[in-house]
Amino acid sequence: MLTPALSGAKMANAQLRGLQLMRSLSREAFGRHFLLSRPSCRGIGIVRSSSIGSGNNLRASPTGINARNSKDTKQFSPLLQEYEQQVRENRLLFDSMQHHAARKMTRLQTTLKEYDHDVFLQQLKQLEEYENIEQQQKISNEGQKKSPTKELMPPTVSMPIPRGFYIHGNVGTGKSLLLNSFHQSASTLSSSKKRRLHFHSFLQEIHQRIHDQNKQFLQEHGRSFHVDTSKRRNPILRVAEQLSNEVTLLCIDEFQVTDIADAMILSQFFGELWRRGVVVVATSNRPPRDLYEGGLNREYFLPFVDLLEKYCVVHHLGDQRPGSNNEEKDYRRIRSGVDMPGSDKCGDYFYLTREGNEQYTSEKLDKVFRSFQNHSHSFKKIQPLVLQVHFQRTISVSRYHSNVIARFTFDKLCTTELGSSDYHAIANHFQIAIIESIPRLTLKHPDRARRFITLVDELYEAGCCLVCSAADIPDRLFVGKATDDESSHDSKSTSSSGESTETSGNMHAIDVAQVQGTAVSELASVKELSFAFGRAASRLLEMCSKTWWEEKGIKPIVVDKEK
Repeated sequence: MLTPALSGAKMANAQLRGLQLMRSLSREAFGRHFLLSRPSCRGIGIVRSSSIGSGNNLRASPTGINARNSKDTKQFSPLLQEYEQQVRENRLLFDSMQHHAARKMTRLQTTLKEYDHDVFLQQLKQLEEYENIEQQQKISNEGQKKSPTKELMPPTVSMPIPRGFYIHGNVGTGKSLLLNSFHQSASTLSSSKKRRLHFHSFLQEIHQRIHDQNKQFLQEHGRSFHVDTSKRRNPILRVAEQLSNEVTLLCIDEFQVTDIADAMILSQFFGELWRRGVVVVATSNRPPRDLYEGGLNREYFLPFVDLLEKYCVVHHLGDQRPGSNNEEKDYRRIRSGVDMPGSDKCGDYFYLTREGNEQYTSEKLDKVFRSFQNHSHSFKKIQPLVLQVHFQRTISVSRYHSNVIARFTFDKLCTTELGSSDYHAIANHFQIAIIESIPRLTLKHPDRARRFITLVDELYEAGCCLVCSAADIPDRLFVGKATDDESSHDSKSTSSSGESTETSGNMHAIDVAQVQGTAVSELASVKELSFAFGRAASRLLEMCSKTWWEEKGIKPIVVDKEK
């Protein structure tokens, strides 16, 4: 009678032979299928899936050949043709750098048309099953002290993975425009198999999913002092696996890394996404090698950069040729009528608060706010509105009219412990936001500047209209260093107390570790602020313009302009 261990070894051998038989039956059909798909992959480049998993290749089963679901898909429309059509219809100004990027992205679009992610996942599943059986067989042989059985030919992965696209460049040059157009024109994929997210929203969702996964682990296994490092108990890898089963194409706008915790999560998360065949298209102000520059323990983040450059074509939206006359334009400024950086003209609904005119500026904001009160027929005193935020949190809004307009002070939004989830809730509930008393932002309080930039990003992403009162125009609102008075005050405080006032009072810096009085994490996050400042100023101008309001279907309010 066979022992249980010996039965397990025989069972493993039988399963391996079954896999080998299935592969031999399907080899001819799949060879023809992949040969047809490969020529279209040359333009943008492909990543051979032999680089994933253990390095072995795995052929798919015949049932996966026609697994693509044509439901909810439309006729293929190349991005380059869409771009040229919008130029002909005068909806866009022709830009040679955008045109060049659109041509490259169209190659990816064509490659994606031939890519069958479902087949790839089937192949990967078979490879993982083979590796698990092989591992069980080794354990059984060791337990029985028997020599290893004859190795069978391992499965192969032959479905090539299209390389994604990482586009970086200055603010307002059309990166988000190209990303949005690419996502919309990727019509060969059903709407459920492609997603487009702003980076803040993407992180919120990932953190929420990891939190839910940890709760599930706790319910299933209870608390344990034993550290299980296996993949099945890694919440980051489990969430990445779930997302890879949901989407084939993931588009992320404004990719940025400033937090050591996010840096470590992203490295694991995207590594698993790419291993499982997800195609990533992203925009950023920074090239890959500059992401998380100066960050704490950055050497642990660098493998992610290597993977990014391997699985994505990196494209700079700009002309880097020496002596070139191609100037990078900020099309947001052109649309808002403020195309000269530093100009004192700062948009239709961006008001300057200077000494002596505080009351005058406040009356302008009152007029805008009251005009929508009349439209909503809300004259009685209203109760504060409570909005739901992630992780069972809430935020209260006291001055608002219906879901049309809300009014906040800068201190309410940016000097308290609020974050992207709170701003996301506000931006997705109201059509118009009024933000008053915005001060000049310096590195004396980097968290205030960081929160304000995140707020602007969330409002812009949701398509909100904006009314602001500020101490200066957007281009001079962000100061790269503290003023002389602030620096003198900080140096005195540091010498007397031995601590920096940069994070005193409300210490919201990401990392508590200090180097000569400065939070280590600020080395990365403050460098990122210098790029984010320009993006925020550009978006402020556009959201405060009548052109933006009309585009969003909001009738502009007539307010006397400041003389």
